[in-house]
Amino acid sequence: MISVCMATYNGEQYLKAQIDSILCQLGEDDELVISDDHSVDHTKEIILRYDDPRIRYYDNALVKGVTHNFENALMKAKGDIIFLADQDDVWYPEKIMEMTDFMMQGNYDVVTCNCALTDAELNIKRDAYYTTESPLDRSVWGNFKKDLWLGCCMAFRRDILDDVLPIPPQLAAHDMWISLYGQLHYHCGYYPKVLQLYRRHPETVSFAGEKSTNSLWYKLSYRVYLAWMLLWRSVQKGGRK
Repeated sequence: MISVCMATYNGEQYLKAQIDSILCQLGEDDELVISDDHSVDHTKEIILRYDDPRIRYYDNALVKGVTHNFENALMKAKGDIIFLADQDDVWYPEKIMEMTDFMMQGNYDVVTCNCALTDAELNIKRDAYYTTESPLDRSVWGNFKKDLWLGCCMAFRRDILDDVLPIPPQLAAHDMWISLYGQLHYHCGYYPKVLQLYRRHPETVSFAGEKSTNSLWYKLSYRVYLAWMLLWRSVQKGGRK
């Protein structure tokens, strides 16, 4: 069973195109789990209008923000393989099938694909986001310093949820947490084919291509906290074996 987990917030402008691109790839027993962070536009109405039993909609009851909105969706997922989905991208029709096959054939636990970078109107600005270096060309330490993982390109096995949930309360990037933990403890694979359009626009919550405006002190303290939580969760994992 496939679970696609999506976090939404005021996404009415692009949401339908993304949902349509996902639903056409899901089987009858698969699900699209959507957690909404109290949108004030027509996001909820757009979702409920589908009246599709594969869509499971929830209002986020956790701390507001993209990380814990995704966490809420992940907590509701029932599938054996979990995909992360942004509300404003568009997936190619073969994405779920090809990534699932790649995961199974390589016996991977976490996989990521390539994507094309576009503007708000889906005009392609870069044919492939990863051109010279993929997330797995870097060590955990390399990604810790400057993370190359994109959550919207990731899929992972359900077992990983037991380790990464709950997401530490002060983390600002759910995908960095999941990817670094996965790279530390699981078998990861990179599928270089472009399997989605990665839409970037002024309303995007986060943009990996933009230069950070955070202070040096924040960057250092945040990474100390992240390293501590990775170590602590790793100790907990060892205790569960």
